[in-house]
Amino acid sequence: MAEPMFERYDVWAGDPESTGETYAEHRIPGMLVTNVGTLIIYNEARYYHGDWALMDVFCQRSVDHGKTFGERIYLARGTEEHKTVNNPVMMQDRNGRIHFLYCEDYGVQKGRIYRRYSDDDGITWSEKIDITRFTMPEFRNCIAFGPGHGICLQDGTIMVPLWLVPKFYESVVRAHGPAMVASFYSRDNGETWQLGDLLGSSLELQSPGEPTATTLSDGSVYLNTRCANKWRTKGFSKNGYSDWRNFSPEKRLHDPGCFGSVASYSKEGKPFTVLFANCESKTERKNVVVKGSVDDGKTWTLRRVIDADRGGYVEINTDNVNGLIYVLYEDRGGVTDHLAVFNYEWLEAGEPV
Repeated sequence: MAEPMFERYDVWAGDPESTGETYAEHRIPGMLVTNVGTLIIYNEARYYHGDWALMDVFCQRSVDHGKTFGERIYLARGTEEHKTVNNPVMMQDRNGRIHFLYCEDYGVQKGRIYRRYSDDDGITWSEKIDITRFTMPEFRNCIAFGPGHGICLQDGTIMVPLWLVPKFYESVVRAHGPAMVASFYSRDNGETWQLGDLLGSSLELQSPGEPTATTLSDGSVYLNTRCANKWRTKGFSKNGYSDWRNFSPEKRLHDPGCFGSVASYSKEGKPFTVLFANCESKTERKNVVVKGSVDDGKTWTLRRVIDADRGGYVEINTDNVNGLIYVLYEDRGGVTDHLAVFNYEWLEAGEPV
């Protein structure tokens, strides 16, 4: 049996005055672990603060489990016409192609929605491909993927959850709410895309947004979202895009109104485990915690604190080949970002919930 292992690295330090960094902050972190175990991290690299700031999106690859990363690979750049290139997500299909999706100005003000892909483990990338027509522009104002990462289902469907603001709410065009969430999925390896069933608010579930998803032990899909209340939400679907069941508050998972993420751990010798990471607080973006469920999200019996004093947006993903779990999280609004790398034994060694 392996010994518990935990490491933490600083991956982006965005304070220009002390580091000479070009960007003021690195926000909205995302991760993909490829089929061969390469870790790819990506972010909104913002020149100044704010969701509508001038920004770029770049990724970096690590082939030594997060100890070191290669040069920045730029996948989108803001321009004077469209400053914001936002909510990057990646997923890999069962043929090995990596799909990268992002928005331009949240899909409004003539902003478009784009896809790029890589067939060499994220080293080189295609030119951008406009997929705006698949995102119901006649129905919505702002739209954004995830953030975080997408998934590949057992039948080969690739999907990523997203949020959008329907026009019938009559919000200003640049408003991020009230929002609804849905899956954005492709059954032909990214050539065409569809929007799944839309999920909206209830009395206990106000303006759901920033959804994240993972597969369960039977191949069905678990959805977990942020909302305006001080807890998370949950939902279940057999196919990941329709017939959602039990879309309701998850009051066992406290949340300050921030992005949290889910992923599945599946390795021989360990129970299939759904992992959830966020800032476990009702009031502050700090106290980064990882929790585990060995019964497909019914109960959360594993818990460990990753960082009690810092936090922000929290992304989680797993390397099921090497038995590693990665948590990438913001500090001080993305002025610095940290990567925690640990094994299942470290999670198991925590105090029983």
